[in-house]
Amino acid sequence: MLALGTAQTQAWGSSYYLPAVLADPIAHDLGISNNWFFAAFSASLVISGLLGSRVGRRIDRVGGRQVLCISNLVLASGLALLGASTSLWMMSAAWLLLGVGIYDAAFGALGRIYGRDARSDTTGITLIAGFASTVAWPLSSFGLATFRWRETCCAWALAHFVIGLAAQSFAPARRSRTHHRRSR
Repeated sequence: MLALGTAQTQAWGSSYYLPAVLADPIAHDLGISNNWFFAAFSASLVISGLLGSRVGRRIDRVGGRQVLCISNLVLASGLALLGASTSLWMMSAAWLLLGVGIYDAAFGALGRIYGRDARSDTTGITLIAGFASTVAWPLSSFGLATFRWRETCCAWALAHFVIGLAAQSFAPARRSRTHHRRSR
């Protein structure tokens, strides 16, 4: 639960809460209005919502660990592309990619593996991940003050490779369907 909660905190902090600190500097540097920035960000949330059922079906087929690890790779790629963005179109592509990685796969994975017994772990992960803004805003602010927004995005991307993938590797393995059915 601690590993998944940490990974969820990082995922939400480096994507959903990132605009709170970096929207203005990114928009200014790219020469676009904040409206365009937030339009791309909003599109990422729509993409995330549209992919939710597909992600759930994928978890049912292959288990949560693989999906959670892929999520980290997609988020890292999106953040690296965001850090490298030089135009509205690159920034928009980065946010669309980030939208593919922003989803609640951890909860779907726990539900698939533990069924009704997942309630306490789901609550624990929610409580831990609830600190995403508390952790991410100061870290992103520190990165912005110490470096620039581009390096901050790249640092978040690196964190997904180093911390996120390691934490997701502790995600429970898929439980067989027969065992899952018996536990009901």
